[in-house]
Amino acid sequence: MAAASPSTGATPSAAFTTPTKRVALAEAGPSRIRPAGASPAYSSRRHSLYGIDDRVIIDPGSRVWKVGFSGEPDPRAVFWAHDGTHREMYDLDPSHLAGVYGSRSEGRRLSAVRVVRKLRDMFHKHLMTDPKSRKVVVLEPTFMPLHVKEDVARALFDNLAAPSVAFTPAAVVALVACGRVTGLVVDCGWLETTVTPVSYSRPLYHLARSTPLAGRALHDRVRVLLARATFAPLVGATTPLHPARLTDALIERVITEACYVGPVLVNGMDVDEPPEPAPAWLSDDEAALLRELEARYAASGAREARFRLEDGEVIVPGWIRERAAEVLFGDGPDDVADLATLVLSTLLSLPVDLRPQLASSILVVGGTASLPSFIPRMRIDLLRHLLPPPSSSLPSPARPSASAPTPPPAPTHAAGTATPPAPTPLAAVTPQDVHAWRHRHREPWRALYGLATALAIVNDASPPAGTAGGRGPRWAPGLASWVGGSLAGAAKTSSPEMTRESYDARVADSVARAEAFLAELDECDVRAAVGASLDDLRPGMARSAGGRKGWADEGVVGDWSRGLRVQ
Repeated sequence: MAAASPSTGATPSAAFTTPTKRVALAEAGPSRIRPAGASPAYSSRRHSLYGIDDRVIIDPGSRVWKVGFSGEPDPRAVFWAHDGTHREMYDLDPSHLAGVYGSRSEGRRLSAVRVVRKLRDMFHKHLMTDPKSRKVVVLEPTFMPLHVKEDVARALFDNLAAPSVAFTPAAVVALVACGRVTGLVVDCGWLETTVTPVSYSRPLYHLARSTPLAGRALHDRVRVLLARATFAPLVGATTPLHPARLTDALIERVITEACYVGPVLVNGMDVDEPPEPAPAWLSDDEAALLRELEARYAASGAREARFRLEDGEVIVPGWIRERAAEVLFGDGPDDVADLATLVLSTLLSLPVDLRPQLASSILVVGGTASLPSFIPRMRIDLLRHLLPPPSSSLPSPARPSASAPTPPPAPTHAAGTATPPAPTPLAAVTPQDVHAWRHRHREPWRALYGLATALAIVNDASPPAGTAGGRGPRWAPGLASWVGGSLAGAAKTSSPEMTRESYDARVADSVARAEAFLAELDECDVRAAVGASLDDLRPGMARSAGGRKGWADEGVVGDWSRGLRVQ
């Protein structure tokens, strides 16, 4: 068959071009549904700054994964990390995973299996690309468990044969998405909320802070509050919501579609009617919490929300929509710091010369931070700790009327200077003034009061007039880290890459050191040397008179916490 003439406008043969991805709707999930059309990652033209090898960008959250190619403005796929039988892929403590019954080893094995399964689905189902020809950039959260990091590296190298992997700090690339290299990154995710200071693209890990008040705490609070929701069937009277209907999907739908962060409540709400008794399926602590929150917030004027199901509607009261997120802003457990306290404690731990620069470049990211009015509420809570309240409880001095006599001028000295005012009489000093004076040095944020005028959130959608907030790009808080990773991957400015050859060399070195340790044990009397038989010996359990001895693997991938020195 003769080749087509250029004048006929025929396209070249498909054998000489890279096929583009067919136009289809992305799979339903946490991301918006959009046509997945042709991408630069599937074209043969030179669109990258340094070549055509686009990297795969992975943001491996404990609940939601975001994956795509470098150089693209948004992820190719956003999907759940769980398969419906559990709420998260991994936990900070492996023994807390559902179904492992407190076993840390079983929890690590289960999370490793889940990581391999998700990575295979990512390449073959969502990205539809060959993992052997794509370099991978993994966005690493500040306190990502080390065993999860090792599972990701092991799956990419041993199972999928990726050429290289670069673990890049998520806080650094989040600032890259906003065009900054210095800032204070507040990441409110699912397991925890972390505050990581970054100075000139160097994360100060030893000054980072975290709190468990995040998406999972909000999820648990909404589950308790939905005990006051009702169910309206298609035919019949409205009844209280049955606990069997409180599925993870329904709670997630209520949070994402109905909940928002309400304004600051200073004095609370007064409810005349006593609260109804709590349902029997709640525990004693949850029932007491429900009655307390209902008595405090039930007078809210927010409108109720309705969620249609197959056999009826779930009616959620308005006060639940408005006040469910208060668990993140000071209405949580007493022994856990709220978000504003976490940010201020991180600023207080910084060197004095870095405080103004980082306080004026606060970046709020994470999926939970996507709640409406989340960022303005955080700004208000921060200023409440650094500024006096807008209305003081002390009576203001009365202004002199126009008909009042003018007070005589203050006497002057011979030199013409005014006489200093007389000291305040002791009778005018109240006990509150004495208490405030005695405890003036106990104010926890006294050293940060001067930062009130410099405080600014980069991605604040409604910053106050005259402030430096809101000057960053309006990326969605949940996508800021991935977008920064896409930019870093396109410009090849991510962290140092770990190639497959270097990974195999590290694994071989670890195996050789383990075999040398076992050979040394075979040459001596194990029971006399370490106090235990060889069958009972585990890594790090060997003991001797000189101190603790034994085999302890340092891991294959890098860990920033091993480089810190505890003071």
